[in-house]
Amino acid sequence: MRRWIPLVLAMAAAVLVGRGAGAAPESAPPPKADAASDSTYTERLKEVRLIEIRHLRSNDEKEFQAGRQELLAIQDEASVKPMVQVLYGENLRHRGLLLEALGQFAARGSKVAQAYLQEIAVGDGNTAHRRKAVANLKTWTGDPPTDRLMAHLAADKVSVIRDRAATALAALAEKRAVWLLVERLVTEEQRVTGAEVRDAQVTLDIRAQECSSPRFRTYPISAAVPGGVATFTIELPEVAVTDVQTTVAMRDRSVTPIVQRIKVEHPEILAALKALTGKDFGYDPAAWQRWLQTAEGQKNIPGWQPAILKSEQK
Repeated sequence: MRRWIPLVLAMAAAVLVGRGAGAAPESAPPPKADAASDSTYTERLKEVRLIEIRHLRSNDEKEFQAGRQELLAIQDEASVKPMVQVLYGENLRHRGLLLEALGQFAARGSKVAQAYLQEIAVGDGNTAHRRKAVANLKTWTGDPPTDRLMAHLAADKVSVIRDRAATALAALAEKRAVWLLVERLVTEEQRVTGAEVRDAQVTLDIRAQECSSPRFRTYPISAAVPGGVATFTIELPEVAVTDVQTTVAMRDRSVTPIVQRIKVEHPEILAALKALTGKDFGYDPAAWQRWLQTAEGQKNIPGWQPAILKSEQK
């Protein structure tokens, strides 16, 4: 065994030397590309947060306007996400200022700002803010940025969001949405249509026994013992037991909602179809599809169609 140890060590040394001579030294892994962007995001977030703390929180109108001017003077697109994080909240005035800033970036072609405006156009609870978001999207001179609105119209399960997307698409004159609008004109949805109420009378028969506080009584005890009779006393508890019986009547009510699948007509989508096509076929999807396949429809409406309609034409 002693003879093999030097040989093994020598072979290992030779392998290490060979690797060192023939292989290039391993370089350190390159820094992540996200590190620079994270650093930029942090800096912009600090900048926007300081403006919000120093100026926008103030009750002084001059201070607020100073913060507004400072915020709108920011040109770096990397500030869009920090602005949304800081300003988009319950404060309506801050949200309005955010919309103003996003409008400036969107007009310059910022895809991030345009995406945020589309989300606000369907998701904000304030009608004026939703309209402002759509108006800001109109400032872009190129093709209308509608990809996220189209996605909401096509796939969102909430009918209110689909209706808002339809309104925004009509305002942006996005005729590619017409086929999707026809599909969403009348939908089958689960709705609570009523309730089944059941009233019942419940009677409880209550029986029990009530015991009084124990009292101790002394009893004499006599017992025979060797040489005579022994007498002594013991104390035993004594309680009074009373039977209790009563009847309690109660009313019980159960309410079971009645959920049914019903056809729902969407006025907002019909209004969008009228605005985009100049036609009115009411809530008749088949009539709309027939018109879209006519020469007039194919001339005025782009050829984009949902996959389900393409398969029907084959």
